Amino acid sequence: MKKLLFLLGCVALPSLSLAKEKEAKPELPNATLADVQFTEVVNGVAFDKAALTGKVVVVEEWGVNCGPCIASLPEMAKMAKSGEKKGLVVVGLERQNSSKEDILKVLKTAKVEYPVMSGGSAPGNTGGIPHACVFDATGKLIFSGHPADADFEKSVKKALRDAKTEPKA
Repeated sequence: MKKLLFLLGCVALPSLSLAKEKEAKPELPNATLADVQFTEVVNGVAFDKAALTGKVVVVEEWGVNCGPCIASLPEMAKMAKSGEKKGLVVVGLERQNSSKEDILKVLKTAKVEYPVMSGGSAPGNTGGIPHACVFDATGKLIFSGHPADADFEKSVKKALRDAKTEPKA
């Protein structure tokens, strides 16, 4: 009997764990790139909101006093550089009201060359940073969450693949 209970527990516990993981992810808001509030670029990189049309766009909200945020910046910079020719645009929103000097210091260390703004907001953020949004080439939000989430990179790759295969109007 003890063996049977043990075996049932071994089967039931992982199932409960998976169910909780699925419940833990918040529902993706019905949002578009038009819902992003962009502000002033602080690092001197050219930015034209109109030029985002037809591009896959990643918006990352982060802060200079957030260790996980700073840790993700070099990876985001690499993604921006490698995806640029494929139609990817990355934009950063510093959300801790930091000074321009503090922001620039962090960006220099992380080798960030994409536009970064002081303030702004993206849809779907429950208040935590780092937070990333991925918008497909039509401007639809397809991911909202932590940039270290495995689904983040998958969403970017899928959006770039889909943009490549969409018929040009």
